[in-house]
Amino acid sequence: MYLPLVCSGLFGLLAPALARRLPPAVATWLLSGGGLVSAAASSASLGLLGLFFLAQTPVLERRGHWSDDFLRTHEPLAAPAGALAVVAVAVFAVGFLRTGARRLAAVREAYRLARAFPDTGSELAVVDSADRQAFAVPGRPGRIVATSALLRGLDAGQRRALLAHEHAHLAHHHHLHQSLAALVVSVNPLLGRLPAALALACERWADEDAALVCQRGTVAAALTRAATDRRPAVPALAAAASDLAARVRALHAPAPRLQLWRVAVLAGLSATTALAAAIALRDVERLFELAQSAYLTGQR
Repeated sequence: MYLPLVCSGLFGLLAPALARRLPPAVATWLLSGGGLVSAAASSASLGLLGLFFLAQTPVLERRGHWSDDFLRTHEPLAAPAGALAVVAVAVFAVGFLRTGARRLAAVREAYRLARAFPDTGSELAVVDSADRQAFAVPGRPGRIVATSALLRGLDAGQRRALLAHEHAHLAHHHHLHQSLAALVVSVNPLLGRLPAALALACERWADEDAALVCQRGTVAAALTRAATDRRPAVPALAAAASDLAARVRALHAPAPRLQLWRVAVLAGLSATTALAAAIALRDVERLFELAQSAYLTGQR
């Protein structure tokens, strides 16, 4: 029951550093998938610990027909740990609901904003403003919003790079990855480094997509010029402040190569976490079956 908590902590500690040197598309999916597995497994582990604590109350003991002495003898640390687990589950559940409500409201706000722009047959919506801003707004259809001041300050190649970058955010639904990161942290603080790492991976993924249609140096120049005075349209959907210097360095270097050992470490941690949770669930089920047998035979 404790191993999923340990593995999720290791994933939260190691995953951001390991993912930085992977192709950003691969890194994004590994961070998202691994974060989801870690959050689910750690929540299951806390739930099992809480169950051990609650199962030893007289009311549940009588209704469940299991021996609390048997449970206490075979898992002596589960009861005190379970008391903490019950509190943690309650706190994390409230945090999950609050975070989910905020993200849902942000998505609805983004969709409303996307619908507010006139349908011109193009993703691009130009706003006449002296600010230099560009951002992607998810919706049906999604919109790329750019100010006239920013577009005037870029040459033709840089404009093409900027639009390709923002189009990648829409095409790959990066706001969903970022929403998932916020949700998993709400139920497992050990994954606290995940949102920033995922935000950077998504930005680098968009950079690499733009580099497929423009030279990498052009994308870096457009990135640098567009980064000034940039504010998100929907703050709750915005990525955390990404490492601009790291992104520029990555664009001035060759495209990152897939390193299988890094993928194996991240996938192995996720698989171990899931397997540990499954084994814990099976063992707890077996232990309660034995506790019921002990109750029925009078071994209380």
